[in-house]
Amino acid sequence: MLVANAGGHGFAAVGDTDDAAWEAAMRANLTTAFVMARESLPALIESKGQIVVISSLAGLFAGPSVAGYTVGKHALIGLTRTLARDYGRHGVRVNAVCPGWVQTPMADEEMDEFAKHAGFDGGREAGYAAVTADVPLRRAAAPAEIASIVRFLGSGESSYMTGSVIVADGGAHVVDLPTIAFEHAGM
Repeated sequence: MLVANAGGHGFAAVGDTDDAAWEAAMRANLTTAFVMARESLPALIESKGQIVVISSLAGLFAGPSVAGYTVGKHALIGLTRTLARDYGRHGVRVNAVCPGWVQTPMADEEMDEFAKHAGFDGGREAGYAAVTADVPLRRAAAPAEIASIVRFLGSGESSYMTGSVIVADGGAHVVDLPTIAFEHAGM
């Protein structure tokens, strides 16, 4: 199983993104997954393996001032579906996971900056509380929770799934408020 989970970069609006920043965002969020998949295909075809692409809630919605990240994550869903369509006949299954907030080092850095910008006394935890305040489950995911979904997609229990996009965001997508806290803070 290949898990394509690289990402990052692209945290600016289109008008504030120069060519180098755009290319870095595409390389981090899309090109790495493309190259890993392409280079792994012979082994995956032989083994009838799986690819799990980690996109993001940003692959379904557009947040403020994250053009490169958002476009790259949207494109990963297209890559997932293209791979599923082209290689399903060879027994290769390809699915994507779109997590919402997950407590990772990258998200922790964002929450530190967000909490400081917003003037929260509680630091990182106050940042997470703010961005998940309108999420039905009212919290960010633990990395292990997303890993469980990836394990499921790599198992025989998901043997009839390909080209699927699993949203794991604590319910944020049902209220369409995944980035509202940033807007409230003037970011």
